[in-house]
Amino acid sequence: MSVYLDHAATTPLRECALEAWTRAQRDLAATPGNPAALHFGGRRARRMLDDAREQVAAALGADIHEVIFTSGATESDALGVMAAARGMHGRDDARDLIVVSGLEHDAVAHQREVASREGFSWEVLPVDAGGVSILPRVSGDDAPASWDGRLALGSMTLVSSEIGTIQPVADFAELVQASGGLVHSDAAQAIPTLDVSFAELGLDLMSVGGHKVGAPAGIGVLLARRGIPMTTDRPGGGHERSIRSGTPDVAGACALGAALAEVVAERAAFASRAAALRAHLLSHLPEGTYSTVGETASSSAIIHLSLPTARPEAVLMAFDMDGIAVSAGSACHAGVTRPSEIVMAMGRSEEQALGVLRVSLGHETTRDDIDAFLAALPVAIRAGAALDGVAHVRNERNEEP
Repeated sequence: MSVYLDHAATTPLRECALEAWTRAQRDLAATPGNPAALHFGGRRARRMLDDAREQVAAALGADIHEVIFTSGATESDALGVMAAARGMHGRDDARDLIVVSGLEHDAVAHQREVASREGFSWEVLPVDAGGVSILPRVSGDDAPASWDGRLALGSMTLVSSEIGTIQPVADFAELVQASGGLVHSDAAQAIPTLDVSFAELGLDLMSVGGHKVGAPAGIGVLLARRGIPMTTDRPGGGHERSIRSGTPDVAGACALGAALAEVVAERAAFASRAAALRAHLLSHLPEGTYSTVGETASSSAIIHLSLPTARPEAVLMAFDMDGIAVSAGSACHAGVTRPSEIVMAMGRSEEQALGVLRVSLGHETTRDDIDAFLAALPVAIRAGAALDGVAHVRNERNEEP
């Protein structure tokens, strides 16, 4: 028996999404057509795409014209941040500043190199000990003085993909917009448990990935408010409001629409069940293991643990041998043993930032899955501690004259 507790990395394909994808592929095979074509096949494909766009918009609290299909949240993040920043800079060349939280996914954080090459300044907000972004202190509705007239775009994740904490996106949006900038949020990890509405959050741009909600990998969405300036780096045939050119994945869009509709319909029940599973897990942890974020408001589906070992590779291997899939951090860091930059930003030591574990729940997770994890955890910790001891002996030998 295998136990899958890595839903924050990717979650299993929902049956409704598979059915929508299969149905769309069969329809396209029977009546082929590019959605941009004017003939009957193209018109049929366009109707399918528009139906999916409407379904996505309804699930995310957006207008149908705000939905831009992409290959996933990573592309949506990169495209949203830089296209909007370029658009603002093109409108007013004094706007050369991008501000992001210290908890961003690499898809946002690594845009720093691109931004620097293009002449933008980059500011990272600090993180408190509980894993929440610290907003600048300002009076009333004023914007930070250093942002005023310069800020092109601010980006803050809604839920940290690594530690699961919920971020003050609405407050951040007010500060950014008070300075005249645009605001973007990566909502990929928030959709399953939080009531996410693009309109109510007051955002200009928002990113969502399909495989985080039970759709196939390779499809995602960038929501972009109409009228905002955007200068894309991927011009082509004018698809998706000329922001993301390329023939759209019609079947993928249909699958994403179906998955999002089901996630929204089940959200309240899943969030409640996940909270109960999370509480059960946290109340049965062995000595020396604890929640990294303490009592900080977090997604009920992401549990970030601090372990009494600095050898996450040994811990993960032990879990894998027991048929349990968990993560030491973001999936984009898989295979690389290095301290978590986010945990270090919270004020922890390098050793503490190595000894972390992310357990993430999905709609198929059961109490038996959590109990299996809890039963395997002490063995996994001992495996890590054993490797700690080997490393300590080697270090002592290297220090001898």
